[in-house]
Amino acid sequence: MIRFNVFRVVPRPPNTNIITPKWVLPSKIQHGVLTKHKARLVAREFTQVSGIDYNEAHLYAPEVRLESFRVIISFAALFVFDLRQFDVSAAYLHGDINVEVYMGPLPGYGNGEFVW
Repeated sequence: MIRFNVFRVVPRPPNTNIITPKWVLPSKIQHGVLTKHKARLVAREFTQVSGIDYNEAHLYAPEVRLESFRVIISFAALFVFDLRQFDVSAAYLHGDINVEVYMGPLPGYGNGEFVW
């Protein structure tokens, strides 16, 4: 996240809602064998305030309806088009937001004077 300039450390602003972070540590198991550990730092969204930390009108995840997907596949088959698939790794790190959101540091990192 530092490499992508996702956040910067700033002095804690007064009278501002500070979102608390949490580590999510899932393990990937294939065929009963542990293959990978993952770590994700997430914002505990229940500490956010609607209209201050986010705007519900701009809160969405772009997804395709199943019916739309079937129409695209049908057109591709009808006109003999090649289909390609892609995924943007860590796409959320590349997104832009137009409001300031403050997240507290992880427990053990900081004394409360600074936020991310």
